[in-house]
Amino acid sequence: MPKCIMLVGVPASGKSTWHRNKYGEYPPVVASTDNIIQEIASSYGMTYDEGFKGLIQFAEQIMWRQITTCLMRGNDFIIDRTNLTAKSRAKFIQKLKLHKYEIECVVFPEVGSEALSKEEWKRRLNSRRGKTIPQEVLDKMIDSYEIPLMSEGFDKITFV
Repeated sequence: MPKCIMLVGVPASGKSTWHRNKYGEYPPVVASTDNIIQEIASSYGMTYDEGFKGLIQFAEQIMWRQITTCLMRGNDFIIDRTNLTAKSRAKFIQKLKLHKYEIECVVFPEVGSEALSKEEWKRRLNSRRGKTIPQEVLDKMIDSYEIPLMSEGFDKITFV
């Protein structure tokens, strides 16, 4: 059975680092608008921030094409997005279940938890050169977070 790993966590909680450490240079396909924006922006000599507004819709389309290709081929893949709400996760889960995928959810620490202090989170956010998120957007993300539940359709949930 093909497998999808859906990552869940705020920006700079360790999602991308986790899959890079786990899979090294041979990961499954990683569906990530951030990666797409970063790659295109850097090819034009821009930062992520400089390219974001003009590229986000295009990056969404490319990400969904990547996912669709994986679903059609039965390839394993990772969804590297914040996926903070049940509603945001449902659009992926519905398609994955339709294609008989095993869905593993990997959940990253909440800000302010023992595993991710506010100070450490701020340090991580500030270390991402050319990639900033306004504080009000980050606050909305934190406020919207819903802990993933098996009832959403996951086959396995792992808390990092």
